[in-house]
Amino acid sequence: MKFLYYRPEVNGLRGIAVMGAVFYHAQMVFQSFRIFPGGFLGVDVFIVISGYLMTSIILKEYQATQSFSFANYYKRRIRRLLPALLVVIFATSIVSYFVLLPVHFEEFIKSVAASIFFFSNFFFHFSGQAYGAQILSEIPLLHTWSLSLEEQFYIVYPIALLGMIIFMKKKIKLILIIGIFLSIVFGSITSLNHQSFNYYMLPSRGWEFLFGALLGININQLSITKDTKKKGILAIFGFLILLFSFAFFDNTDVHPTYLTLIPVIATYLIIQDTNKENFINRLLSFKILIFLGLISYSFYLWHHPIFSFAKIIGVGDKSLIIKLFFIILSIFLGFLTYKFVEKPFRKEGEQILKIRKINILGVSIILIIITLYSLVEKQKKQYPTIAQDLYQKTWFTTKTYFKPCFQRIKYFCSFNEKKGKSSVFLLGSSAMASVQDNLKERLINKNFNFIPMTGGDPKFYNNKLNKILSKENSTIVIQMEDNNTDLLKSNPKFFKIFFEKVNFLLKKNYKVILIYPIPNMKVNVSKEIEKNLFDINYNKKNKNRIIKISYKEFLDYNSIIFEKFDKISHKNLFKFYPHKYFCNTQIMHMCVAQSEDEVYFVDDLHFSRKGAELFNLELVKIIDKVNK
Repeated sequence: MKFLYYRPEVNGLRGIAVMGAVFYHAQMVFQSFRIFPGGFLGVDVFIVISGYLMTSIILKEYQATQSFSFANYYKRRIRRLLPALLVVIFATSIVSYFVLLPVHFEEFIKSVAASIFFFSNFFFHFSGQAYGAQILSEIPLLHTWSLSLEEQFYIVYPIALLGMIIFMKKKIKLILIIGIFLSIVFGSITSLNHQSFNYYMLPSRGWEFLFGALLGININQLSITKDTKKKGILAIFGFLILLFSFAFFDNTDVHPTYLTLIPVIATYLIIQDTNKENFINRLLSFKILIFLGLISYSFYLWHHPIFSFAKIIGVGDKSLIIKLFFIILSIFLGFLTYKFVEKPFRKEGEQILKIRKINILGVSIILIIITLYSLVEKQKKQYPTIAQDLYQKTWFTTKTYFKPCFQRIKYFCSFNEKKGKSSVFLLGSSAMASVQDNLKERLINKNFNFIPMTGGDPKFYNNKLNKILSKENSTIVIQMEDNNTDLLKSNPKFFKIFFEKVNFLLKKNYKVILIYPIPNMKVNVSKEIEKNLFDINYNKKNKNRIIKISYKEFLDYNSIIFEKFDKISHKNLFKFYPHKYFCNTQIMHMCVAQSEDEVYFVDDLHFSRKGAELFNLELVKIIDKVNK
């Protein structure tokens, strides 16, 4: 029996949501304008729709039978999600073996296991991934975090809803509203200091599902023809707000927070209009949108690996035409998967046979991955020493060391506070964050209290200042956070603001260590080394290829910063020149990103563990000197 009547406009809304997400990941640009920079909010639209549909299905079945079959429900979920996911994972695994370096393939295999068992949101959070970063666009299965999130909700929510229906039927709405409020508050709080957890995890995303749940209950209780004109107007308003969100939000905004209420409420307003004759429902019922909505799951599964592989092989950032080609390819593969995998497995009947087929497909994929993994382990031994070094010092590995303390605007990390003879504060950009774990170890060994304050919105600088002022006679290691020379040349106010901070600290008798510019390698060092490693198999002369920039170019580019920094002096001001340990050392008149065997930078500006060791070895000497 079919308990939920078909609403084509909801599929149309799915179509818009998936296109928003795809355009975001494709980084579509036309005439210098980014198309749908807020397209990642399409995932939030999917979440609201999921909460609405799940609630509607459960309510309809319970009202019709006064019972609910959890066994049938979870079987439907397995048939709905796993077959298409396994097919995409199978294809992605084969391609990954040929285009990923061994270290990345190892990470990929871990993400496969996390995706199949629906805990990839945990995997990507705890492995240090922050959604939206450049390097993350090359992780083929990163997008499966949202599938894991939904499945976790699907496991918990039916039990909770049935419990409320049986024991607290009259208070369901109130409980949902309280849940929405608590989850929004939790998400807004965790967004301050735990942005990755906030983004990936159910406690801070639950309110979006609950908005959909509340919508499902309201539609179930009210007449679908009541106040149709008013609902139609609200749906138009919601649709415009949703398009506005896709067009003007971007990934510099932290989500989910109270800001995410805007697209979520917009989605609510669209779906609450159940009159098929109203304007928005007729618009969303266009065949192309319904088609995209029907294939949205498979389309979504395919698009991210395709764009990831395109970027890895160097064609992902090419012309708009190439990106459109990859979108069309994703739609085509999504359609084939929908027609020949999704639909056959969704149909009722022969359930045992279908479950067996899913099991056989899953076991086959596991065997193939084990075989590929063993081949990769053998292949790793053939790579030169620097490859082994690179395996340990990629950007996302380095990032895990500082992520918990990065971008905090209050409740700053403090290490060895009780035992510290004096405090050392570290202020600066993510480049400073990449050295802070190694610096922490060195300072604790010398019995200092270490307080990193890297990253974070500049408008919250007073929070940092208040913390510093609570620790008298401290040492402040400070780097100009807006270390973008082009920006500084065009907007001198950044110098003025920075020097006001430094002079204020000096007047308060703090010891300040001023960090001079770090060489910017202009390229992603890890990626360049990877390319060279592939070349090594065919051209042995690449073995000694060193990534470097001209020392003169470095000085010329940063001349304005050197000039300004050189002019400031004070008895408590000390200066540190990190470039001296990377420039004119191995190659005269050059600044290097690596040696033959070790990597110093993981991308253009952030230090590897080895680079951080070189940086901190000299920095700690200055800190010791300052505190004698």
